[in-house]
Parts: sequence; structure tokens; C-alpha cells
Amino acid sequence: MWCPHLPLTHLQNALMSLQTLSVDVNGTAKLAFNDSGNPGNNNYITIFAVHGMGWNNRIFKRVQTLSAAKSIRIVAVNRRQYKGSTPYTESEAMIPITGSDEEKANFIKSRGVELANFIDTFIQNNQLPPISDDGKTGGVALLGWSAGNLITAAAIANLDALSDASKKRLKSHLRGHIMQEPPSIAFGLPLPAANWSPHMDTTIPADKQAAMFTTWITSYFDHGDLSTRDVNVLSYIVPSAFRPPTIYDMTPEEIAETADQGPVELPGMFMSMAQSNAVYRKACYSADIKSLVPSLKTTFITGDATCSYSLAALWSIQDDNKAEKGNIKFVVIPGANHFWHWDDAEEALKTYAESL
Repeated sequence: MWCPHLPLTHLQNALMSLQTLSVDVNGTAKLAFNDSGNPGNNNYITIFAVHGMGWNNRIFKRVQTLSAAKSIRIVAVNRRQYKGSTPYTESEAMIPITGSDEEKANFIKSRGVELANFIDTFIQNNQLPPISDDGKTGGVALLGWSAGNLITAAAIANLDALSDASKKRLKSHLRGHIMQEPPSIAFGLPLPAANWSPHMDTTIPADKQAAMFTTWITSYFDHGDLSTRDVNVLSYIVPSAFRPPTIYDMTPEEIAETADQGPVELPGMFMSMAQSNAVYRKACYSADIKSLVPSLKTTFITGDATCSYSLAALWSIQDDNKAEKGNIKFVVIPGANHFWHWDDAEEALKTYAESL
């Protein structure tokens, strides 16, 4: 269904205001966030949502605006390098590209620990309700969208690095891990030979690649028969005409608010795939991590009209889940694209709730 522009409300005005939390012992690193707030009861679930590449946390604005009706609180976090959060130093920014294997692994671990610390601090500061005895209410979930999935997976994979007090709190609170459309590269999964993105096309001028990506990634795509699970049936480049790209249904103000072409992330993602794959596997299949958060449910969500790399990742993770005897639930949304939570916010929120 089409989602009309939402009227500006007091809640939306409040959501415009970025807050920050320190996420390291020295107080030198901070993550910025917008909070939809307590929905008005003590039985709500809190979702910590982490954005992808080229778009900041305001891309969750529409689901945040609707969340109270589902007794859900959504805290949308800006990753390092994005507005309000502490930028990397020049040397830190180079680690994913030129660092040693150990340095790359520690870099990703640090981002995961930062997010886990953020969640633990937020739980304490806001007295978030723990998971109820019947498991139906309370607790918190991690939602990674697109490239943000690496950071949410890293938070789960590194729960064992936290203090005993933090582990205890997260054991009583952490109930959900939602992986929404992770690209294969974010988890170090195999890339189809035909894989394409404006950032990878050298025929596009370098100073135009990010701008083209911003529009292209919001498109819908006509794929072939997905039941074949064959990467050759995917549409890699040309968007569909059956529905306009999401960005065409955004106001100039919304685009300015949500899009951020500044951070350069793709080179580091290509150079750190082995480390990213290790994080994904530990987060999703480690018995040790499962013992730390026994209530954790993991759900993979993708649309079937989305960009090719989300569908390639779906098939890779389905294969891994079978081989590892994992418990990941897979949800494929008919007609949905990469920005489903913006275009069809009500349906997205309903699906999030059902996964928890």
C-alpha cells in the first residue's frame, strides 16, 4: 500500500531532536539517537534500530511515529561518522582498509561493544522493562537495516566482552535480533559475479556515484523466478517501472533529513569481509552467545522487489542456517523494496512486532 506523507505532530517534532550517550569508559565516544519514547505503559518492547550506508537514523522516522500504538519504543541510533555521533579519527577510519586482520577484527568488535554499551546504559537510564515471565512483553531487540546489520551483529557477537553486570541485564532484556536486508558484503558472504552498485561502476564519475546510489538504492526491481534461488534470475542494475523509487515519494525536506552521502564505507567493507563473516557466524550460530541470551530470537526480513544483494544474502544465510542447524526465521515481503519501513511503515512495524 502507498504510505502518504505523515502530518507533523508533536511526537515528530520531538523525534527531530538528537540526544547522545557515551559508549566507552573514557566518555570520548558517543552515539547519537532519536527516541520515540515510552508508549505509556510498563509492558512495552524497545527496538534499537541501526541504519545503513548513505542514510541516517531518521530513515526510521515513520515507524517511530507509529510505534506507540503497538506498545513499542523505537530508539534509532546514528552510527559513528553520522550526524551527532563521534567521528572516527583519521587513523581509525583507515583500519578497515589498510589494517592487519587483527586490527580489522578489533575495529568491528569495538563498534559492537559500543552499541552493546549504549543499549545497556539506555536500559538503566530509562528503566526499560525486562522480558515478562510469559515472554510476551518487555525486553529489547536489535534491528539492523542494510549495512547497519554488521554493527548489530557485532553487538550480539561480543556480548561475552561485557561486564558481568551488563551480561546479566542483557540476559533479562535481549529478546530479538532483526536482520532487515543485510547486503552480502556486510556479512562477508559470497558476492554474485554480476553484483553491481553505482559505487562499483567506474564509468560513473566518482563525484556522482554517491548521489546516484542514493536514488538507485530506493528503487523497486523486477526479478525472475526467485523460487529457483539462482543468482542469475536477479535484476542487478535496471529498476522496475511498476512503482516509483521511494525517494520520489519523499519531500526535499525529508531527503535532506535522512540522506547522508558523506561517509565513505564501501572500500572498508570489501577489505574486511573475512572479519565480518566471523562476526555474523558468531552472532547467529554460537552456542556460547546463545547461552548468554537464551530468549534471543533471530529473524531475517527482506522484500522480493528489493535490490539484488539482499536476496543473494537471503539464500546464503538460509543455506548457512540449515548447515548450522540454526533457528533463524525468514520473512519475505511480497512487493517490498529496500525502504519498505518507509514506504509501508505500518506493515513493517506489524512485522517487527510479530518477530518478537
